[in-house]
Amino acid sequence: MTAPPRHAVAEPETRNGSLFRTEIARLRARRFIQLLVGLALIGFVVLSIVAFTQFSEPTPDVLADAQARLEQDIALSEQFREQCLADESIPEEEREFACGPPLDEQGFVVENYIDKRPFTLTDDLPAGSLGVAAATAMLGFVIGATYVGAEWSTRSIVALLFWETRRLKVIGVKTGVAVLAGAALGVVGQLLWLGASHVLVRTRGSTTAVPDGFWSDFSGQAGRGVLLAVVGTLFGFGLANLVRNTGAALGVGFAYFAIVESALRGFVPKSQPFLVSESAGALVEDGGLSLFVEGPTVDQGTGSFTEFTEMIVSNVRGGLTLAAYLLVLLAAGTWLFRRRDLH
Repeated sequence: MTAPPRHAVAEPETRNGSLFRTEIARLRARRFIQLLVGLALIGFVVLSIVAFTQFSEPTPDVLADAQARLEQDIALSEQFREQCLADESIPEEEREFACGPPLDEQGFVVENYIDKRPFTLTDDLPAGSLGVAAATAMLGFVIGATYVGAEWSTRSIVALLFWETRRLKVIGVKTGVAVLAGAALGVVGQLLWLGASHVLVRTRGSTTAVPDGFWSDFSGQAGRGVLLAVVGTLFGFGLANLVRNTGAALGVGFAYFAIVESALRGFVPKSQPFLVSESAGALVEDGGLSLFVEGPTVDQGTGSFTEFTEMIVSNVRGGLTLAAYLLVLLAAGTWLFRRRDLH
């Protein structure tokens, strides 16, 4: 009697997807993460309401008064310049330099003469985007640390390894979920700010046309803001995975940003381009971040010595610095996760 053929039991095709969906569910089920996201949304609404009260759409009378005060300041400044040029105590060859060039409205902004200036896309939209990028990066750091740190504290990660014994796969999926969470956080934050800014510009703003290339520059900055949210989430995830505890990871992060970076800026100024905060700012800001490092240099315009040297940290350099730190952190955590005894 022939036995029925036995088919090899293949690993279900959804096994990988099943683990990924499980990790997504774990992340969403964390009540502390739900609380953080809820508080962040409430905070965004409150700040939007506050911003609504800080701007005002100027009336024609307000604009006319502001323009009149601007022209008055220009006239007073020009009067002072004429008196300076007529001052015989100043050598004639030095008067032009000492008194400055003729003034016009190019150096004056009418919005500065309005008590509650209007919300403008060119100035306020990019500035708000930077704030959102920083906020989502910090929130992502806490979420990333909570996501994996809670599993170490409850030892649920040990139970997970009884079901899926391939440690590299487990840590890889968890890292991917952290990336997805950070990206979602960054995208939602930037979209919420974009929507709020359009409400502000329609109700409390100026309809001045934006310059050519503005939207492409802003899109690039917002995209880098999303990337910063991912980086922040991965830093929290990697640190908590390394120390096996959420509280310890948050403590290390606080100590670094509040103490270590402050000390390095004060005692080793040349280390600034390599600090995490400066690198994050350089990554997101349009055109990179300008730093002033102590050290005499020659001003090309006047030929005089200055006490500080300006250094531009580009977007690429800031991103590469963060990537290098993050790679070391994640690699160390992955190596220890694979090698160490979890029981």
